[in-house]
Amino acid sequence: MNVPQSDAAPTSRRSEAQETLVLDDGREVVVAPVTPASRPLIERGIERVSAESSRRRFFTVRHRFSDRELDEMTRMDGWRRFALGAVAPGPEGAGIARFTRSADDPRAAEVAVLVVDAWQGVGLGRRLMARIAHAALERGIERLTGIVLPDNDPMLGMLRRHAPGLALVRTGDHLSVEVRLDARRIEAALRA
Repeated sequence: MNVPQSDAAPTSRRSEAQETLVLDDGREVVVAPVTPASRPLIERGIERVSAESSRRRFFTVRHRFSDRELDEMTRMDGWRRFALGAVAPGPEGAGIARFTRSADDPRAAEVAVLVVDAWQGVGLGRRLMARIAHAALERGIERLTGIVLPDNDPMLGMLRRHAPGLALVRTGDHLSVEVRLDARRIEAALRA
């Protein structure tokens, strides 16, 4: 996230370029691939996530990550695992979206998005989701999957509005989600 160009890997994919987004409330964030240099932003960002937002994302309250978890979150190979972070002026981490390709089906990947509370409700989650879907499509992924708590109304609402063909299946205490990626819809979402 906001890595100096000299430290960034050569890129030919649109998803690997740094991009400035103007959110619905006029604030700006810079979206870029997550790298090991992103670690302090993620460490400080999770501290600013409310207990309720944390529970909705992790199914438990988290305010810290272990060193191993931070390494896993910031050491992406760009093919099996890829993440984008949104950085606000300060700098401060505002949100993150990632996918992990399925070992059983290389055309599917699990996706996750987390937006810091102060940045919720202004279109950041939707924009991160569009960009991580585009990154997945660039890498040959056709379906995104995930698990969501049934009471996670913000995520379910976003998915219902912006993920046509959404499949939701109740599995125990959570919902399994599957979305087929559509290049035309993703391109339109990137322009929104």
